[in-house]
Order: sequence, then C-alpha cells, then structure tokens
Amino acid sequence: MPDIPVESPPRLDIAPRSLVLELGDALERRNVNYCCQWKGNWKKKRWMSGEGDIDLLVDRTTEPLFTAVLEELGFRRATPPPASRVAGMESCFGLDPATGRLIHIHVHYQLLTGGFWTTIYRLPLERALLQSTTHRNVFRTPAPEFELLIFAIRMVQRHRWRDVLGGEPKWLKAIQGELDALLKQAELHRLADVLAQHLPTISMLFVDECLASLRPGYSRWGRVTLRRQLHRNLQSHAKRAPTALKVMLKVRSLLTLGGRLGAAPAKKRLAHGGTVIALLGGDGSGKSTCTQELAAWLGGDLDVMTAHLGRPPRSVLTLLVGGLLKIWRRFKNEPDDPREFPGYLQCVRELCTARDRHRLYLAARRFALAGGIALCERYPMPQNYELAGPRLDPYAERLSRNALGRWLMRREQRYYQDILAPDVLIVLRIDPELAVRRKTTEPADYVRARNMSISAADWSGSGARFVDAGRPLAEVIADLKTIIWAEL
Repeated sequence: MPDIPVESPPRLDIAPRSLVLELGDALERRNVNYCCQWKGNWKKKRWMSGEGDIDLLVDRTTEPLFTAVLEELGFRRATPPPASRVAGMESCFGLDPATGRLIHIHVHYQLLTGGFWTTIYRLPLERALLQSTTHRNVFRTPAPEFELLIFAIRMVQRHRWRDVLGGEPKWLKAIQGELDALLKQAELHRLADVLAQHLPTISMLFVDECLASLRPGYSRWGRVTLRRQLHRNLQSHAKRAPTALKVMLKVRSLLTLGGRLGAAPAKKRLAHGGTVIALLGGDGSGKSTCTQELAAWLGGDLDVMTAHLGRPPRSVLTLLVGGLLKIWRRFKNEPDDPREFPGYLQCVRELCTARDRHRLYLAARRFALAGGIALCERYPMPQNYELAGPRLDPYAERLSRNALGRWLMRREQRYYQDILAPDVLIVLRIDPELAVRRKTTEPADYVRARNMSISAADWSGSGARFVDAGRPLAEVIADLKTIIWAEL
C-alpha cells in the first residue's frame, strides 16, 4: 500500500482551551463595548458546554472590532430563514476544540425582546446598559437592575390568554430562583432614574406590578391585563409579526400536532454560502458512521443534507427498467458471466444508475448553493470510479458497433463528467486487513480489493485531505470536525 500522507490536525498533549473563554478574553483585549446574557447569567454552565446560545449586545460603534474577534476565532455567520429574520440580530457559530460542539453566539445590535412569531420590542436602553457593565466570570455583564427590568418585561410577554383557563403557567415555578437572585442584587433606585431618562413610558410602579405577576397566586386576569398594558407602553417600539406568518405557523402547528408529526422548522444557513463535502473511503472505513455523526453535529443548528451517491434514490424509470431486468433474468437459463456482454437491458440499467447519481448530485449542489451543507458518501471521482463510476467502459468494443450502444456510452460518460469535484474532499484511510475485520458482512477479498483501490489511486491535484480511519471513532470525528470547520 503506497504511503499516503495523513493530513489530520496534530494532537497536543495539552487539553485545548474553551472557545468561550477565548472569546471572552479576545473581546476584553480588543476593547469591544458589549455585554452578555441579559437573559440570565446563571445559565453559564449551559452555554459553556455549547447546549445553549450566548446572547451578546454589541455597541454598533465597536462592531468592526467585534467582527475582527469573530474572524480571529474562526466563527462563521449564519442566516435564518427569511420569515424569521430580525433586523439588528445575527447568529455566529464557532467550533469549540474543548468539547467538539458548535458554540452559538446570538448577536444583538439593539436591545430586543420577544420573537419573530409574535411581537418584538426594542428597549432604547443600550447606551445606559452598556455603561453599567462590569467584567464578571467570562464576559462583561450589565448591572443587576437592568437584568431585572429586562427579565420582568420578557416574562410578562409570556403571559397568555390560555393561562386564564389553564391555571398557573408551567414556567412560573422554574423562574423563581432567578427572580429572587436578581431582586437581591438590584438597586431599584438607580433603575428609576434610568427609566425616567430613557424610557419614561414605563414607571417603577408598573415594573413592581410586573414583578408581582411573576409570583404564584397573582390574578390570572391581571397577568393578561399587564401584558396588554406593556404593549401600550411600548407600542412605539413594537414590531408585530405579519398576520400571514402567524396564520402559517398556526396551520403548521395544527397539521403537525405541535411538531409531533415532523415538519421541523427550517434551520440556519451559512451567510457566505454552503459547501459540498465528500467523504470517501473503502468498505469498513466508517464512511456512513462518520457521516451520521457529522450530520448530527452540524444539523443541530445548521441546514444539513446527506447524500449517498453510491446508492441514490431510484427514479420511476430506474424502477421500471430494473423490473424488466428481473423478469428477463428469470426467464434466462444461462448463468451470468461477468466476462461476457450483459445485454442492452443491463446497460440501460447502468445508465439509469448514472442518471440517478447525477440527479442526487444536482440536489446536493443546489442545496449548497442556497447556503446548506451537503455531506456526501461514495462521491463519484475518477480516483474511485471502481466504487461508484461508469460501468459501460468494459463493453466499449461491443457497444460501439451500433448507434444505440454508442449513445449509451456517450450518455453515461456525460453524466459522470458533469459531476464536478466537491468543495471539500476527505479520504478515510484504513489498512485493508483492519477493514476486513470490521466489515464482516461482505467477502474478505471484496473488502480488501475496494480498500486497496482507494489507497492505490493517484490523489495528487485533487485537494484531498487524508484522515487515519483506523483509530477510535472519537478521534476520527474530532479530526473531521476540525478539517470541515476550517473549510466551511
């Protein structure tokens, strides 16, 4: 087996530092005017592990510095579907080397509360809030009284008419600890001065009533009345969701029984464009397992599709030709000899497979063109045509004798010529004997030969990145994540 250089990232004995900690240090070093987590700083463990997004309010005047920090740390911007986009907000994702997870930074350039599906309010307190920040834990955070105010407004927005009949909201009990902590820390006399200067439509009496509504036992009708009063106080800073969007969301919720029947909402796509990633390797190299792991890793937040071009979905034409081929073989008495010409019906069947692969390739390309990430297995390349490529070449002499045969060869060749190289090409390298021990469902000689064909291929000029797939799965996946994120 030729000695193929493995381009996997080098492993260090020292554990990598958390991307979240690196971000906090870089923001401080660059003097970015920002603050973090006005939605509750006690969720630090959750967003440090990558399980929740980190909300940052960034001063517009320091946006260039903030952007430089994101680029320095390898963050990528992503855009939500058009219906859910909100001006003044964006999402950025970065790969945390300490956990292998994606860190989601939810960037706000205005102080906004609410969601795109309901009503969004802008609280014109950004300057005063940013001036109150102090560096605590990882990030700069606002004074507790600001956190308390925004917390109260956000929670009052959650009051619903259905709670009048349904009793206490289910979320009410869960927020009591955070509410107690904020009340203990906040200096409300300072908040009164800020409201009088920046948001005079909201009084401290109203804030006190909002806080009281977050305690068990408050009047159910009173909570709904408070929510309506909040809207009247902030109506000049409100953006309601379009009626058509509300109707669409309601209809989808009814048709899917609240999401129980699937129809998951569309996910974010990379702002700078999508990517087609091909994962190649012989049988037993772990292509399918790695593809599933990578899809789960990226697909939690980003729009991802998987495509197995070795076994593409069969079109109606392919199924029809395949059915005719089975009938013909049933009535054929002679055993199949791979050295003999298989017949024109089999050649048509091979052409149908090439057509199906080409159709799946087009779907992956168009998906990436729209900003998605396409993970492809058994991607047809000249170096691995033996595994997924033209099948009519061995019969060229026979097929070239008539117009039908020549047309079949030209058409198959055209389909594979139109399949251009992927944006990212990764080859999983594994010792053929180890692959034989892994792939016990196939004959040993068959598995060995397919892996040797991958190893013996000339990959020079293809831009392929090689990963040693003979190691434990966790190490292989870690290397794949690093390579893929650097290429996105």
